[in-house]
Amino acid sequence: MTDAVAFQTKARTVDHLGREQIADCPTAISELWKNAFDAYATRVELNIFDADQPVAVVSDNGHGMNRAEFESRWLVVGTESKAGSDKTPLDDRKGLKLRPRQGQKGIGRLSCANLGPILLLVSKRANHPFVAALIDWRLFENPFLNLSDIFIPIIELSDGSELFGQLPSLMATLLENVTGSTDDSRSERIKAAWLAYDGLYDTETNEGGSNKLQPPSQEIRESIGKIKYAPSHLAQWPVWSGEAQSGTALLVSPINYDLRVLLGTDNKDASAVYTKDRFFETLSSFVDPFVASGDEAAVSSDLNFSYVVQAWADGMPRQIVGSEKQFDRRLVEGMEHCIDGQISPDGIFTGRIKAFGKWLPDQATIEPPKDLIIPKRADTSVGPVDLFIAAMEFESVNSTHDKHEFQRYKELAAKYSGFLMFRDGLRVLPFGRTDNDFFDIDSRRGKNAGREFWNHRQMFGRLAISRLDNPNLRDKAGREGLLDNRAAKTLRELVSHILMQTARRYFGSASSIRSELLPQIKDTNKKARADEARNKLRQKERKEFRAKLQAKGQELPLFLKELERYASQMNIVRESEIAPAQQTLEQFKDRASEFRLPGAPKNLGALEDAYADYRDLLRSVSVAISSLGEELDRQIERANPAKPKELLEKQLARNAAQIHARIQGWKRNIDTLQKAEFERIRVLVSERNKAFHAEARPLLHRLETGELTYTEISKMMDRVKDRIDTDNAELFLPYIGALESLKESIDLSHLASFGMEELSELREEMERLNSLAQLGIAVEIVGHELQSYDDIIGAGLQDLPDEVRRSKAVKNISFGYEGLTDQLRFLSPLRLAGQKVQRWISGREISEYMAEFFKLNVSKNGIDLHFTEAFKKTRIFDQQSRLFPVFINLLNNSIYWLSTADQSDRTILVDVIDTEVVISDNGPGVDTGDIESLFTLFFTKKARGGRGVGLYLSRANLSAGGHRIRYEPNSTDMPLPGANFLIDFRGAEFDGG
Repeated sequence: MTDAVAFQTKARTVDHLGREQIADCPTAISELWKNAFDAYATRVELNIFDADQPVAVVSDNGHGMNRAEFESRWLVVGTESKAGSDKTPLDDRKGLKLRPRQGQKGIGRLSCANLGPILLLVSKRANHPFVAALIDWRLFENPFLNLSDIFIPIIELSDGSELFGQLPSLMATLLENVTGSTDDSRSERIKAAWLAYDGLYDTETNEGGSNKLQPPSQEIRESIGKIKYAPSHLAQWPVWSGEAQSGTALLVSPINYDLRVLLGTDNKDASAVYTKDRFFETLSSFVDPFVASGDEAAVSSDLNFSYVVQAWADGMPRQIVGSEKQFDRRLVEGMEHCIDGQISPDGIFTGRIKAFGKWLPDQATIEPPKDLIIPKRADTSVGPVDLFIAAMEFESVNSTHDKHEFQRYKELAAKYSGFLMFRDGLRVLPFGRTDNDFFDIDSRRGKNAGREFWNHRQMFGRLAISRLDNPNLRDKAGREGLLDNRAAKTLRELVSHILMQTARRYFGSASSIRSELLPQIKDTNKKARADEARNKLRQKERKEFRAKLQAKGQELPLFLKELERYASQMNIVRESEIAPAQQTLEQFKDRASEFRLPGAPKNLGALEDAYADYRDLLRSVSVAISSLGEELDRQIERANPAKPKELLEKQLARNAAQIHARIQGWKRNIDTLQKAEFERIRVLVSERNKAFHAEARPLLHRLETGELTYTEISKMMDRVKDRIDTDNAELFLPYIGALESLKESIDLSHLASFGMEELSELREEMERLNSLAQLGIAVEIVGHELQSYDDIIGAGLQDLPDEVRRSKAVKNISFGYEGLTDQLRFLSPLRLAGQKVQRWISGREISEYMAEFFKLNVSKNGIDLHFTEAFKKTRIFDQQSRLFPVFINLLNNSIYWLSTADQSDRTILVDVIDTEVVISDNGPGVDTGDIESLFTLFFTKKARGGRGVGLYLSRANLSAGGHRIRYEPNSTDMPLPGANFLIDFRGAEFDGG
């Protein structure tokens, strides 16, 4: 006879599936947020409240649960709805479009055990009572308890305000899971289980590897008694405040270390800093920020889901992370390198490539590796994957970005860089974290950084997958990556191959594009490098000066007192006292020379007063030494030495010894520096000798594999040689020049300091002129328009009937208007500053404003000012005060030159060509020789009224917003044959309606 038995489930199974399965605290929070997303919440929050016993609250405004659902779903591990394909009922979607389910295994809810041991769950479904339950996850750590032995206390509440009055009852029922309640068999099993579990821990000897300070049952009883949940903890929950009809809140206490450190602002503890950084890194891009604007096909284009983490202290919140602080694609689309495309189910990548600031004209196609078989079966296929990456050069000298852009992207990369993955718009962990290298990016870069190019720390990118199209890319139970099945392996190989191929073709040291463009980029950046070197030297000298001033400033008063004390006591009576007195005076002079502080910065700033006081003391020291010398001479003459020659010989010997000692000291310093520099040059020469071999030898392998022909490799080798030779020349020739200058005793430090001071003065002057130019152009344009409107109002007042015009009311209006226009003319320059608020500005709004602004001017000059529908549908995200002056300046220029042209047909057209806005006219255009100077300050060809600041300021305004302007000399493909200015607006949309 065959017996049949069933599995028995121990309570600790829940602990294994929950707390122990989840990788870390931010991953647990991610799981709970995904549950809120599946519940059709539009907002989820994590609020952490500071107190003696801190409390964390995860709350949402989803569809919530009633008691039956809590018992049949939340308390059932591996709920069947997660495994099935059922769709959320229409009523539960709360008017939102259907969301693909994020949960897959029905255990995500258990991750809240990672936040802290005691959970108070409160949920409400619309038109149902509140349901509340109290859980202590430590109950599930007891290996002697069966899962069926643990009872969860639950209550229903018609009014949420009753909750905290019912807490003692919930706590008492919860404690029965430790103490037992009656004399039934369950109570006996519970008591025996805790007795056995407590017996495993000897808290005095720490035998058995115990990490507990008291027996587990005692710890649970005491901590439950210390619970301090309060209504204030639910004040941010919209259901509690009545703003929402449904939702769920999870109150946790005591909270774990990861959450506690978020309450503090002290950044001295390295462990706390690491924890905060990892928390931000994991949750900062929970919702896909890389969806292209207007991409309605993307599942994540309009998730209508926001999130926030806040730490509360003294009733005030501090935001740690949230969708409001999240960056988005618009901030990185302007980066110089970009990949934007899709990997097909066949493993073929197609998309656009931008290299060194320019989009390549042809669509890029990358075939999968020849040795990779793309799986086709339904249970192994990968499915389509969207890919977007934006990146920058690692060194500013190689970058096409100006220094401000480069610094802005560096700061952005410090917070948000990484290669992430999103499923249906929500983050898949741990992709994008610094400790995850699923696609071997850092591994490859470690072998050849130049060729492989990609680096997690300076790239922004993501893969976008969906549960529908990529069903085989499933998460591991602990959310520490994808299940290592064939689909995941295939995805890793495909993406790694695309990264390697794009690095070799477009971005890395082996690419022909890099070889061709980099020399030109470096030449352009030479000035920037020189500025950087000057700034570095200036900072070094300023730092050294500040340190010397501080140290010597403390010593100088003491030295002055010593001088004065010696002078008051000096009295030479005998000839033998002369030589010691002379020696002391010489020592005073030597010590005084050490107090000189050469190289004081011209702009001392906060050091101004301290340096002035120091110079006063130094002058006092100089006077004291001079007086001491004069007094010594008088006393020597009075003593009338019998052997003056011997005294002079001793003085000569002393002086020679002092000079020799100083020279020897300098020599020792020089020897030390020369040895260190000799070693540095030796290492540098060795590295540069190997550089060519390191880059050129792999080309031979590409010949052996048949990837490239002999001719192609020969040309590539020549390019590598030329580039490395140029790099070597830039390294060694300036060094040789510096040594030759030293040979001629040219003071390089003085030259550099002098040059920096001169440059600093020129820059200050430039800034002053720039400010004046902005005021001037504003006065010129606004004043001109005010005059036009002044004429209209003046004419209108004159047209009034005499009796009305002579009335007191009209006289007051006239007087007030004259005063107002005077004040507006005076204050109009300030209008350029504007209110610095960024928003979406449509071409239609710009066209309406410009048409009204220039209405009189274009009418008077017979000009047809036209804005196309394509431009009116354009949308630009920027400050109005930044954009409008640009269009005013450009249109003002066109109007001026058209007014000087001897032609009857005068037209200005604002249109869109590809992704650039063009301001075009049929005037005389710009002379070829003037194009290079067109955007420089004070350059103008206007015979009247031109100050040469409009185009300069236009470029400055656009650059501040990440946009670029250029003049197109070839009018063949332009709307009109005259002047054509094209603006590339960062992040612009061209179908805004």
